[in-house]
Amino acid sequence: MLFPFSPFTAAKVAGLQATVVLLLMLLMKSNLLRVKMSLLGSLVGLVLLTGFLATTGLLTAVTAGSIAYALRQKKSRAQTV
Repeated sequence: MLFPFSPFTAAKVAGLQATVVLLLMLLMKSNLLRVKMSLLGSLVGLVLLTGFLATTGLLTAVTAGSIAYALRQKKSRAQTV
């Protein structure tokens, strides 16, 4: 059974979203660089890549935080029982 609020489910969804965004950005970047091999195309590609890396870092932080929170909740439940 799939629990929508499970940290592992959230991590799977976040990983899938990051993969889709990465593939879309790489596709846009390759199209821009192929069509316009210019400084402008390179700068747009660099901005897209930088945005992707920032987004990936944020998703990693959110995933790590949700896993830490789940482990802390599990530990506190074990101590109260």
